[in-house]
Amino acid sequence: MKSHAKLTELPLSVIEPEGWLRTYLEKQARGITGHIEVAGFPFDRPVWSGPARAKDYDNSWWAFEQMGYWVDGAIRCGYLLGDQTLIKKALKHIDYTFDHPVKDVYLGPAYLRDGENIGGNQRGKDMRWPHAVFFRAVRAFFEFTGDRRVIKRLVRHYLADAYNYGAGADRDICNIETELWLYKVTGDKRLLRKALAEYRRFNAGPVQDTSIAEMLSDKAPSIHGVTFNEQAKLAALVYIYSGDKRCLRAVTHAYEKVQKHHMLVDGVHSSAEHFEGKGPLASHETCDIADFMWSIGYILSATGNPVYADRIERAAFNAAPGAVKDDLKALQYFSCPNQVVAAHNSNHNKFMNGLAWMSFRPRPGTECCTGEVNRVMPNYCARMWMADPSGGINALLYGPSVIRFHADGKGDEVAIKQETNYPFEETVDFSVRCRSDIKFTLGLRIPGWCRNARVFLNGKPLKITCKPATIVKIRRLFRNNDRITLSLPMELKTTRWPGGGIAIERGPLVYSLKIGEKWIVDAKDKNQTPDFPAWNLEPASDWNYAMEIDPARPLEEQVEVVRKQIGSAPWTFEGAPIELRVPARKVRGWKINRSAKRLYELPPWVKAAQPGPFVFTPPLPAPAALKKMLVAKSECITLIPYGCTHLRVTIFPQV
Repeated sequence: MKSHAKLTELPLSVIEPEGWLRTYLEKQARGITGHIEVAGFPFDRPVWSGPARAKDYDNSWWAFEQMGYWVDGAIRCGYLLGDQTLIKKALKHIDYTFDHPVKDVYLGPAYLRDGENIGGNQRGKDMRWPHAVFFRAVRAFFEFTGDRRVIKRLVRHYLADAYNYGAGADRDICNIETELWLYKVTGDKRLLRKALAEYRRFNAGPVQDTSIAEMLSDKAPSIHGVTFNEQAKLAALVYIYSGDKRCLRAVTHAYEKVQKHHMLVDGVHSSAEHFEGKGPLASHETCDIADFMWSIGYILSATGNPVYADRIERAAFNAAPGAVKDDLKALQYFSCPNQVVAAHNSNHNKFMNGLAWMSFRPRPGTECCTGEVNRVMPNYCARMWMADPSGGINALLYGPSVIRFHADGKGDEVAIKQETNYPFEETVDFSVRCRSDIKFTLGLRIPGWCRNARVFLNGKPLKITCKPATIVKIRRLFRNNDRITLSLPMELKTTRWPGGGIAIERGPLVYSLKIGEKWIVDAKDKNQTPDFPAWNLEPASDWNYAMEIDPARPLEEQVEVVRKQIGSAPWTFEGAPIELRVPARKVRGWKINRSAKRLYELPPWVKAAQPGPFVFTPPLPAPAALKKMLVAKSECITLIPYGCTHLRVTIFPQV
C-alpha cells in the first residue's frame, strides 16, 4: 500500500502519559469521561450497546453521534491510563455493535439503516454520519488490542453497503476516513476505489465550503465549524492515499483562510455554531476544539509541516483547558477569549442567545460538546510522535510521557522518556533506554514561535541549526541513557485584534486576566447531581482594565514574568505556574451588560427559553471613546495562562 504521507501516526498503544498529562487524563476519568451518564440524554441509555428504537431517542440520529464521540474519547483515555473500569464501560458499545450485525453485515442501529423519522425530517432512507464518529473508537480499540475481528467485520460492512456516502452536503461522506484507514490496514484496493469514488461524487454535488473548488477559492468559509473540520480534512486523507496534489493544495489553502478570517486567540476558530469572525466576543463550540485538533493532525501527516503541530499545541494548551472546569466535571458549550460572566443567562452569541450555553455544567447545551470534550487530550497524545518514510521517529508535540518503538521499524525495542513540565517550562529532556547501542534518527520539532532553540546531547551543545517551524534531525548510534535536551526559550509578544484589542502571548501560551471567581450552584438545572453540579459563575474582582503597553519600548521592560512552583495540576486557577505582571489602567463605564431583553431573537423551534433578566460580557470600548473612560492612575494587573481561567479578559483595550 503506497502512502504519500510525510509523517505517519503511530498506534496510541506505544504512548504512556506521565506528569501533568497523566493527571489531566485521570481527572477526565474521575470527571465527565468516567461518569458520562450524569449528563442525561442520550448518555443515560444504551445507544450503541443495545437494541435501538426510534422512540427511545426522540427519532433522532444525533444520539448515536454524541455517544460515538464519548466512546472514542473514553476508550482512548481508558487504555492510556490502564483504567479497566473505563475501558469496560466504553467497550460494551463496541462489543454489542460487532456481536449484533444486521443480516450478518451491517453494523449499527437498524433504524439508521432502514429509516424512520430522523430528527423530524425525511432525509431519505437512512443515514451514516454517526458511524463515522463511532468507528474512530473501533480504530482505537484495534490499535490497543490488534483484534482482527473488527477489521473483518468493518470491511464487510463497508463493501456490502450500497449506501451513497457521497450524496449531498451531509457528513455521511466522512465515512471515507474509516474506509481509507481499513485500506491502510488490509491493502484491499476495493476500499480505496470505493472511497475515492464516493469523494468524487461528494465534490460533484451541491457547492459547499468543503468542496475542492470552494476550498481552492478565496471565499472565506461560513458554514458550521464542526462540519467544516470533518469534511475539509478528507482532502488531506485522499491525498495521502491517492497522491492527488490538488486535494492537498485545497485543504491547506482552506485552513489558511480559516486562520485569516476566523482564528481566535486561543488557537481554535470561531464557530457559534457557524464561523463568526475573530473578535473578542466571537466564540467556538467545545466540539470544535476536538475536531479542529483531529483534522489538523491529518494535514500534519500529509504535509510534514510542523506549523500544523504548532496549531494543535496552541489549541490543546489554551482553548481546551479554558473550556472546562478544573475538575473536568463541567464544561462550556460556547467558550471565548473575553468572558467575564458564565451563567444560565449569559450566552452573548446570536445562537441560543441568553441561555446557559456559556456556563459550566455537565450538559451546557446540546449534548455533542459533552461527548466531544472527552476526545481532546487523548488525541493530543495520539499525535505526539510520528514516523517518517525513512524510518525516523519524530517528537512533534511535547509533554511528560514515554514512547516505546522499534528503531527503523525493526530490531530491539527502544524507549524514550520525555521529562518536562512544558509548556510551563522551556526545556524538554529525552532519555533513551535500549538494551544495546542502536542507530536511528530522532526528529525534534522547533516551534514557529521559538527563535533561539538549542539542542544538547548529554549536556553538550550539538552543532545543529534550529530554525523556527522546522524538524531538526539527529541520526546517531544511540546508547542506553543518552540524554537529549531541547531548549525552547519563550519570548513575550503582543498580537492585535479587532476593535482595537491587544493580547499577550509567551511561547505557546496565551495569557488572560486573573479574575476572582464566585461559583454558585444553579439548583434549577435538571442535568446535575451533587457530585456534578451546574454552575453560575460571576466575577469576584475587577476586570475592566485597559493594557498600558508602550509599543516603542521592549515588552520585556514593561511586563514581569513570575515563575512559581509547578505542582501536579498546573492547569488550575490556583496552581497556575506562570504569572505576568502587566501595567494597566481601569476603564470607567465598561461593565457587564445586565439587560431585561435578549440581544438577539432565539430560533423559532426553541420551546423552553430561559426568561430574563440577562447578563452579557460587553464588547471592548470603542477606541475613540476609550481615552475619556480611562482613570488617571496606572496599576499592575496579573495575567495567568488562558487554560487556567474560567472567567477572563484576554483581548484588552489598549491605552
